[in-house]
Amino acid sequence: MSLVWAICPALPALLRGELLGHGLTDLYPSVWALWSFASLQDGCLPGCQEGWPAFTHLLAWPQGQGHLTASPIKGLLAIPLLPVLGLVSTWNALVISARFATVMCAWLAARAVGLTGPGALAAAAVYGCAPFFHGYAVEGLAEGTDGWTLALLALALARGRPLWAAAALALTILSSWYLGLCGCALAAGAAVRERPCALALLGILPTLPVVALFLGAFPEAAPLDPSLRAAMGAQLTVPTPGATGGLQPFAMNTYVGWIVGALALAGLRHGGVRWVALAAVPGALSLGIGPLYELPALELMRFPYRWHALTLLLLAPAVGRVCRGRWAWIIGPLIAVEGLLLSAVEPILPGADPSVPEIYDLVDGPVLELPGPLALPPGVPNPSRERSRQLLYFQTSHGQPSPWPLDFNGLAPAGLPPHLETLRSWDPRWPGTEPKPITPSVLAALRADGVGLIVISREAPGLSPALIQAGATLVADDGERLLLSVGGEGVRAD
Repeated sequence: MSLVWAICPALPALLRGELLGHGLTDLYPSVWALWSFASLQDGCLPGCQEGWPAFTHLLAWPQGQGHLTASPIKGLLAIPLLPVLGLVSTWNALVISARFATVMCAWLAARAVGLTGPGALAAAAVYGCAPFFHGYAVEGLAEGTDGWTLALLALALARGRPLWAAAALALTILSSWYLGLCGCALAAGAAVRERPCALALLGILPTLPVVALFLGAFPEAAPLDPSLRAAMGAQLTVPTPGATGGLQPFAMNTYVGWIVGALALAGLRHGGVRWVALAAVPGALSLGIGPLYELPALELMRFPYRWHALTLLLLAPAVGRVCRGRWAWIIGPLIAVEGLLLSAVEPILPGADPSVPEIYDLVDGPVLELPGPLALPPGVPNPSRERSRQLLYFQTSHGQPSPWPLDFNGLAPAGLPPHLETLRSWDPRWPGTEPKPITPSVLAALRADGVGLIVISREAPGLSPALIQAGATLVADDGERLLLSVGGEGVRAD
């Protein structure tokens, strides 16, 4: 089942040679973060300050800005793969491997707590084939698909190996900060029952420098408004099935399933009361409400629905206890199929265009993409997210920095220098402003920053004439975008 789950939903996109995931949300930023982390040179990102891997000049050129990938473990795994497979195949291989490993590790953990073969398979489906993790793969969210790390921690704890559990907890934290919180809660809960399990919490120590780097990269991060946090909590509604058609690109999915719910209730009569009671704790936390979110660590939690990973992990044994006998082997696959057909996410993994337009072969210096990213408050739909393909993904090909800073969902500062504010006023999606006059001083400010090139998409048709009138010159036109020079270096001679 692990191989089927890993490959079959991805097969259409793989055969088309596409990147796994939607290009409208987090896919291209995730692929960019993977590339920038895995392209470490002498201990730092390309163009970053020496010895400070949580700062890059690839964005907000020339000053740069803080950034560290939310999935360091994927970046580490990509380092040996990237030179061999290339970026597209590396990304796809890591997504498929994570899906396979999540189901396999969940099955091993279920066996370790005493479940029979069919029961362990059902438990593995509850956790590893959950729409929760499938939604991350659909969205293309790098830190969401590595559920295997939390299941590996559960396996080590179930086998009474606290030092192995410490290593697994470190992996869990490095795979995702949210899974790391779930892992810390799991280890602490296990320590209450068996005191030696407290040693597993030693796994926090080796990750502290990386956590500090991440927090240092985004010092502007502030507690989320309670109403926004609640909106990012688990939704107690019956979803519209993603299989019915239409675009369902978002990973926020806490669907458990009718089969799982019925079996969990049946499991109460077969010794599953403890597991259901334990699962209720992260289940309540996933709602994103209550006084606990006033605590220093939890007040920074932006997506409380992600506690759902721990809810699934603890609920799985209660379901598995009911699945006994020859016909019980079919329950696991039925749970997986129900999740694909009735949850809100698409059952087949979508694919996104991995190509880079040939016009970027001419780019050989800092380049400004227009229109650019929009920094909007958390909870406000951002219509510029789809531009991340040209702003970030194309950068993985030409390797040149961009003057635009990115706010990373409100974690980084959103202020812009005056000349970028002027250019952003021409963005057709920027609300409530009139385009400001583009004068030669705007181009002079770009040249002073070392930016010699501008790429303009057809989304802003009036922008190129205004720039040309101010002194920019047309270099190339591929029918979809224009390449303008504002003077200085930046265009390849060949």
